[in-house]
Amino acid sequence: MYSQSEHTPQAIASRSYQVRIGWYLTEGWQIFSTQPAAYIGFFMLVFIINVVLSNLPVAGLVVSIILTGPFSAGYYFFGFQIARNQKPEFTHFFGAFKNNYFLPVFWTNLIVTLITNIFVVSASVLFLIAGLPLLQSLLKQGAVEGAASEEDIGELLSLLDQLPRFSEALTPVLIVVGIILLLLGIYFGVAYMFALPLVVEHQFDVWPALETSRRLISRNWWSFFFLNVSIIFFNALGLCLCGVGVLVTTPWSSCVIVAAYRDIIGLIPSIRDTN
Repeated sequence: MYSQSEHTPQAIASRSYQVRIGWYLTEGWQIFSTQPAAYIGFFMLVFIINVVLSNLPVAGLVVSIILTGPFSAGYYFFGFQIARNQKPEFTHFFGAFKNNYFLPVFWTNLIVTLITNIFVVSASVLFLIAGLPLLQSLLKQGAVEGAASEEDIGELLSLLDQLPRFSEALTPVLIVVGIILLLLGIYFGVAYMFALPLVVEHQFDVWPALETSRRLISRNWWSFFFLNVSIIFFNALGLCLCGVGVLVTTPWSSCVIVAAYRDIIGLIPSIRDTN
């Protein structure tokens, strides 16, 4: 275990470490299997709350956005208790609503989401604009061959004609810029992997958590990228099982991150009461 002086943002960002993907996946399963009913129960509770909020007007969307961070952090509050070889209570899932955690958790999650999505959405828009001529050509060909209703295709072509037009000479530029933006979105999505756990476990404020995570992970970014790919792969398998598998794979994913965090960053020496 690292000493107290080795748990500062600078010390953590400078950690020497090795990413052990297979071990984290296995260790994450061990953490999950300690309290599977609690993990699945919390997942279902959050799902039900989101369904209820989705049926409300604007207020439901706002509340859902506000609660996303605290609910996501709940898995870490619970998982870190298990990582300390303690028996967690179900109330630990709601640790973000106690002890002045709420705002740092909310802002950290919101900033990570915004930064990642701004790049990804911008890239998607550029790809769409660059691909408009090809899309229109395919639609016209489909109308000629009778592959779809001419009326439906006509309405879609009319809608596409209203979108901003760019010279076809700019298509390669749009594609290149789109790829750069997409890569930046992926980079930050991976680099901020430990941001929320740092707020939960080390009680870092928003900016120290973001920068510490980014600096630490950037030194071995590709290994963390493949760790994330592994997590996404298993969640995709969960979706393929009629969606039921995500009951396990979603909370298990957070357990994998807890296992990686404990191995690379380490838990703080003193045991804090999150009740």
